[in-house]
Amino acid sequence: MASSDEEGEIVPNCITNYHFVGCNGEPVSFSILPLQWGEDDDDDDVIGGAVNNNVEIYLRGTADDGLQHIYKKVLAWRFELSYALPEIHVLSKDKIWIKLLKPRKSYADTIRTVLITVHFLHFVKKNPETFGEIVWNHIGKSFSAYEVLPCKDDLLEHMPTIREAARRDKDISSSKNLNAFLLETSQKRIDDNECNRAKKRPHFVIETNNDADSGTNDDSDSDGDEDEQFDHVCALCDDGGELLCCEGRCIRSFHPSVESGVESSCESLGYRNLQAIQTFLCKNCQYQQHQCFACGLLGSSDKSSGAEVFPCVSATCGHFFHPKCVSVLLFPGDECRALELQKQIVAGESFTCPAHKCFVCKKGEDKKTIEMQFAICRRCPKAYHRRCLPRFSLFLLS
Repeated sequence: MASSDEEGEIVPNCITNYHFVGCNGEPVSFSILPLQWGEDDDDDDVIGGAVNNNVEIYLRGTADDGLQHIYKKVLAWRFELSYALPEIHVLSKDKIWIKLLKPRKSYADTIRTVLITVHFLHFVKKNPETFGEIVWNHIGKSFSAYEVLPCKDDLLEHMPTIREAARRDKDISSSKNLNAFLLETSQKRIDDNECNRAKKRPHFVIETNNDADSGTNDDSDSDGDEDEQFDHVCALCDDGGELLCCEGRCIRSFHPSVESGVESSCESLGYRNLQAIQTFLCKNCQYQQHQCFACGLLGSSDKSSGAEVFPCVSATCGHFFHPKCVSVLLFPGDECRALELQKQIVAGESFTCPAHKCFVCKKGEDKKTIEMQFAICRRCPKAYHRRCLPRFSLFLLS
């Protein structure tokens, strides 16, 4: 035990049956304290916390087998991932670090998500190559007493801590599971932003006009063919303009800078020096983590480590699918053929996704014939010939 300057008080090195309260006596999570990255870090080397808001937090608990009752003001917290089990410490006003053992039962739910986050970081640091549900099965054993088992959603409110831990620790930053999770949350944020923008856009109903006069231009060159390969609108906001094309398998395009996305209120990639970019790969292609275009879930596309999603064989299509998802789309109502195709895709056989046949007549596109040109949905793997479009179709204004 360490001694305090306050009347020779003995401060324990660890405490159990603990909980934290604010000035009003209400329970609070210790995670609202500043997070310090190491026992000897400077006071400035912290993230967030209540000290900046002049909020006082107090630790209550027992030590010495319940013989000593503790009530101490605390200033910061930190976690240690180097040992066999993760450890969490809080810093008392006497500048003494106190290790937290078991929380009070009624307080456990208050700190549930931060405990899960620390256990998650500990596991991915020790097992950077482990991927998938193995992580959550392991963490679930440590939280088996809780009514609700841990899951990825429990990490969301502690994203700044997770990102900073990855920045500081090379083992954590190399974790396949962590990188997949960060990509998934990033994609979800993009999807949420798209949804919010869509809600703000006015929409109107137009009648398709099959008698409209328009012509086709058969003149093309090699540059035109190359441009045709990439998406002509930004994957973040569905608007055109100055775009940067991903040269990976997804062949998506993005507004590269804040300025290029101003008109559509696009977040953009935020680049400032575009000339320094020789070859651009989006994060999904860089880490080989792609979203299934049918169910929307993220999955590994790395065949060397067991792919979960597979690309459409078309060179002009950047969509990925789970084998089961695309098989059901291609053979709706025929479980036998869908299951057979699913097995073939897993075995390495290629497939063409539903977006390359008309949803109504099931025929392909003829770009030279106006009525047989495709209108392709950007939200699902459906395409329609101009002549097959529903008479009244709903469009969103870009």
